[in-house]
Amino acid sequence: MNIKSFYIFLFSVIFFSCGTEKVKIYEVKAEISKSEEIVKKEDEATRLEKFFKRSELDSSRAGLIIEKNKIIQHLTHLRKMDRGGKKYYLLEKDDITEMIRSVTAGIYLDYILINHNGDIIYTSRENGLFGTNVNSGYEETPLKKCFINRSGVYFEDFSFISSSSKVYSLYIATPIYVEGSFHGTLILQLEMKKLSGILEPETEIFSRDGIIRVTNSEERIFIKYSGFEKIDMNELNRDGVTYLYSATDKLKFSKFNFKGIDWILVNKEKI
Repeated sequence: MNIKSFYIFLFSVIFFSCGTEKVKIYEVKAEISKSEEIVKKEDEATRLEKFFKRSELDSSRAGLIIEKNKIIQHLTHLRKMDRGGKKYYLLEKDDITEMIRSVTAGIYLDYILINHNGDIIYTSRENGLFGTNVNSGYEETPLKKCFINRSGVYFEDFSFISSSSKVYSLYIATPIYVEGSFHGTLILQLEMKKLSGILEPETEIFSRDGIIRVTNSEERIFIKYSGFEKIDMNELNRDGVTYLYSATDKLKFSKFNFKGIDWILVNKEKI
């Protein structure tokens, strides 16, 4: 092969290779666009279910890594050594936080660990909780409810973590068992805005008793949904959806259930 033929051959190989890579890039972009279109076409109940399943998986994964590394036993021992202080705990905090983040989606506001006695032995963010006990002063709070539910991953509806808190969150808890013995509870705290991000802008969610749980209008949190008494619950339970009409709008109500979470979603549609 002479020099001219060699360069022609080399150019052909490079051209072919580049062309192949471009085809692959276009194929990937096409797949991404296709996936985005599928997500857009999914109804909100489907998106919510996927979101909850991911959080359930995150909770289980984090629970396993806590169990495997005996984190609760270790922190409880340090707490006894330090007589309930933070001297030794602070040496471990960053490593534990990174360990949990490595197996979760990274969307959670806080991670909270409670040992079998009810002592809060670790938080990644809310230091004011550390060293307190959920059996004293936490009655009817999500922390206490998460602690006493030990049959698997548990979801506690949107509420404030304590009477003094201003952060409105959902809570995902998993009990930690070591060789069949209950050692404590891991709680993932999820801010409302993380869930709102997968909903349509005007969608609101309220509980079965009509109390608003998810909304872009913060002043409406925890108030009764206006017109709740007019909703045909029999039709909603039977068909999964029901409607209310006004002169300008059609309100669509649909139900959503997942592991104890029992919600009603409302969307406004133009007539």
